[in-house]
Amino acid sequence: MTSRRTEKLLKYDREHIVGSRWAIGGNNGIVLEKGYGIYLQDTEGTTYIDSGSQLICVNLGYSQQEIINAIRDELEKLPFGMLFFGFTNDATVECARKLSGIVPPGLDHFNFTTSGSGAVELAIRMSRLYSSAKGTGKYKIIALYDSYHGTTGGGLGATGMGRGGLTRGVTPVMPGFIHIPSYYCYRCMFGLKYPGCDINCARYLNEVIEKEGANNIAAFIAEPEMGASGMIAPPPEYWPIVREICRKHDVLCIADEVMCGFGRTGKMFTVEHWNIRPDIIIMSKGITGAYMPFGAVAFSAEIWQALIGRGLTSYTFAGHPASAAASIKAIEIYLRDKVVENAAEMGKYAMERLKKEFLPLPCVGEVSGLGLMIGIEIVADKKTRKPFDLKLNITQRIQDEGLEKGIYLRVSDIGTTPGDRIAFCPPLIITREEVDKALDILYSIVGNLKP
Repeated sequence: MTSRRTEKLLKYDREHIVGSRWAIGGNNGIVLEKGYGIYLQDTEGTTYIDSGSQLICVNLGYSQQEIINAIRDELEKLPFGMLFFGFTNDATVECARKLSGIVPPGLDHFNFTTSGSGAVELAIRMSRLYSSAKGTGKYKIIALYDSYHGTTGGGLGATGMGRGGLTRGVTPVMPGFIHIPSYYCYRCMFGLKYPGCDINCARYLNEVIEKEGANNIAAFIAEPEMGASGMIAPPPEYWPIVREICRKHDVLCIADEVMCGFGRTGKMFTVEHWNIRPDIIIMSKGITGAYMPFGAVAFSAEIWQALIGRGLTSYTFAGHPASAAASIKAIEIYLRDKVVENAAEMGKYAMERLKKEFLPLPCVGEVSGLGLMIGIEIVADKKTRKPFDLKLNITQRIQDEGLEKGIYLRVSDIGTTPGDRIAFCPPLIITREEVDKALDILYSIVGNLKP
């Protein structure tokens, strides 16, 4: 039985606050109050392992007092500093310097924002402004089915995941976007099987550019590992192929690292797995470890030179000094505490357990991912890869049982994505013992699923 305080909070939430993916007027009955390490605690005192880093953003866990102190110190010094009318502030300049030391070489020019969705909007705007500056007038953007790039205008236009639900009642979305099949090998839209497919999903980009006309295509945008659709990693050949296709056709290559950046996949940025350098990298979430809202777009000197002298409007709170200070300290912690290396090591260990113990289970169809960005596909029939009937609401049931057993599980359901998937994406500071604890609970849930 919940306390009177919790009931009052839940009641006000249901009557006044909109929550994502819950119908207006509803919530799951939990009010979060505290966080420490990799754990969350609600107003009833119940503790949960955060195996999803909430929205795959709490990369550094909940106990980084150094970041909190940096935010407080900056707020006492300069509560706000704009990036308009030729003004800047020392925290934002220092943050840009810190970022230039960790991004792929050649991407040391930056535009700041307050969120991942805002950074996506800026990247799309920049790609079209770049084409205008070069006198080409290119405007079309190629994106992937199954992808997620936010719910703002341009981001929703680029998003190829669950568009029916995301756009219901608010269509039409922003025009100028083309979608092509993604690298979701388990449910290949071409009906092919890796590796005999010749990575057709990557090579198809070339066909679309030629059919649409390279003189019309401003950019290609994709997540180096898809996140919201269920933590889906590409085959290793994918990104080198699409990078070369973009280069051949003079199409900007945009890597949306909002979710997968800052160590999540065992590299500081996921594109480093394939030693490629896109023209633009979009980042947010892990840039501050989720301690403050912040986002950035890193881009090449070539784009910078083309945009000099042209207006590129940003946002009121872009480059907020407190957020910049949080990012500076977060980057220091990533490097000093070898957080990225830990993500790679713990991800490898988790993957070994998942493949050995979970993959043989009758309802587990696939385990995939990089670092601590892992997806587990739940199916009713492993042979046909048939998912559970949508009416069974299987992923919500899994999440509910997880909460009962003391673990928060990030799930994706077939109503919004191609398949039912469970994410294993804990904070990157997780220990081996904590990985075992989380996977033991998860096994007790998934192991009891019946086809």
